[in-house]
Amino acid sequence: MRKVGFVGVGTIVEALIMGASADGEHRADFLLSPRNRETSARLAHRFSFALVARDNQAVVDGSDIVFIALRPQIAEEVIKELRFRRHQQIVSLVAGLSIERLSHLVSPAKEIYRLIPLPANANRRGAITLYPPSEHLAELLTGIGRLVQVDDERELDMLWASTSLMGAYFGLMNSITGWLTEQGVDPANARGFVAAVFHGLAASALERSNESFEKLVVDHSTAGGLNEQAYRELVAAGWTERIHDVLTLIHERILGRATLETKLPINCRSTSVTDS
Repeated sequence: MRKVGFVGVGTIVEALIMGASADGEHRADFLLSPRNRETSARLAHRFSFALVARDNQAVVDGSDIVFIALRPQIAEEVIKELRFRRHQQIVSLVAGLSIERLSHLVSPAKEIYRLIPLPANANRRGAITLYPPSEHLAELLTGIGRLVQVDDERELDMLWASTSLMGAYFGLMNSITGWLTEQGVDPANARGFVAAVFHGLAASALERSNESFEKLVVDHSTAGGLNEQAYRELVAAGWTERIHDVLTLIHERILGRATLETKLPINCRSTSVTDS
């Protein structure tokens, strides 16, 4: 049985373990960092094959595969204090921490990967993205979400940037719900209605993932209809360009060329924030 350790146990790691262990599956024995005691204790209570280690070094010592799931602000400081083994597989969930930088931190371990899991993986939904591809890790990860394996680290960083819009997605739903309640719609009805509408759209997008989203825009926008007008007005207001600008900013932050404090100018075009 594979021995898989987690240095750092937060929401994303909990989702990953929940997805891997759904339907009674026992894909690996899990050794958990005590760093987030509440989450680690909850997982250990739920799964007999999940144990809480005494410290992060004990996680590394007891694992064949080590997942590193630390906040970017503290990741390097924590990792450099740990001692890894040559034949361990290292899987980093830390945004912005490149394979090149990781190779110095986890030496003498040589087999290093980066992974983008998502909260929806807890229910075996959403995407889970791995760089570089690995048949061995694919066995562990397949089915937790739609497994996407990429050959280019630059592509992984761009995909990572796109996940920053999860909050914006729910913010859009919140704005719609807010407008409905302001017009007198019952709040519970408004939330349920909006959630169901967006759930249906997401399901359609997944079912038709071999088609372009541009085609889905057309298919969901009758000529002269309400959807066509709403989308036209949002495009004219710069909504789509603003999304590009925000993604560019987030990508720059992942690459270390922007910070949490970096802000976009009110009127901007999609360009590197370092050029603005």
